[in-house]
Formats: sequence, C-alpha cells, structure tokens
Amino acid sequence: MYTQHNNTQRPFGKQGQCNSFERGGFGKKFREHFMGGNHPFKEMFDRKMNDYKPVNIIENEDNFTVQLYAAGLKKDLFKVAIKDQVLIISYTHEEGAQDAKPIYQEFYENSFERRFQLTDKVFDDQVSAQYENGVLTVVLSKNPEKNKPEYNVNIN
Repeated sequence: MYTQHNNTQRPFGKQGQCNSFERGGFGKKFREHFMGGNHPFKEMFDRKMNDYKPVNIIENEDNFTVQLYAAGLKKDLFKVAIKDQVLIISYTHEEGAQDAKPIYQEFYENSFERRFQLTDKVFDDQVSAQYENGVLTVVLSKNPEKNKPEYNVNIN
C-alpha cells in the first residue's frame, strides 16, 4: 500500500510567527466576518469540511488497516471496492425529506469518496471491512512474498 510520511516535527518551520495576525485586528475580523454568524460562505465551508473524512493507515505484521473516521453515518450506505489496484471507500447520502429544519448546523451527512493506491504488497482479493463506533475499518492482508523484512547492506 502506498502512503507518504512526513516525520518532521515542524514541517512549516515558521510556526508561531503569525500570532499577531490572529491576536490582532485583521485575523479576528476575518474569522468573525466569514466564519461566524450567517455569512453565506460559512455553510459552504462547513459542508466542504464535512466531505473530507480523516484516515489512519496502520501496518501490522500480517496486514494493513485503513481506519476512516466517519461518525454518525449509516453503515449500509458505505461502499468499499477495489478496482485496478485502487481501494475506493465511498458513502452515498440519501436525500430525504426533513421534518425539522435545524437552526444551527455543523454536521452534514454528505456523500464522499476516498481512494488509496494499492501495490502488489497486498492481496486485493482478501479484504474485510467493519463499521463500528463511527470508524470504518478496512483490513487488507499482506502478500508475504512481497513483504520482505529490511536487511542491512555492507558498505565496502
């Protein structure tokens, strides 16, 4: 399974240099104007943020585990598929009539799709999935022939 890791502690290096922006006038006014109250961009921003579902990918001795955080969604509306060595996790929200109109909303049950490129290090025909406590867990079995342990090379 292909992922990229950045293990630097401070990837942007200039952390903390924008404190005056946040404390001062412009940052506070920007946040209050565009992200507070009934600004038209607030709902669009909230919806876009809810389309993105965070993922953890864990490697064990026998498998890779993909954990997708998706609290409050219905298990039977998820779809997990593999096509052309790509793991596809999707959710299709069914639009229905709501009896009550929310007066304030931060959670939207939106459709989304996440894709993960697989390699020959996994058996793409040995996949299981489970949705429990708001986390969709997909387990991909490792191919032992392609997952050789690391070994040191002597330098002459």
